[in-house]
Amino acid sequence: MNFLDQEHQNEFLTKWIYGKLTEKELNTFVNSNLYKNLVFSTSSNDD
Repeated sequence: MNFLDQEHQNEFLTKWIYGKLTEKELNTFVNSNLYKNLVFSTSSNDD
């Protein structure tokens, strides 16, 4: 799965929003660097 391809990205997001991702698609995304960057970029570094 290529998360940088616009067509695939739109299809992926639509499936994610409506809960239509396959287990493989979800696992691939959760294990991707894109997901890790997204999660860590939203975490607060305030002490």
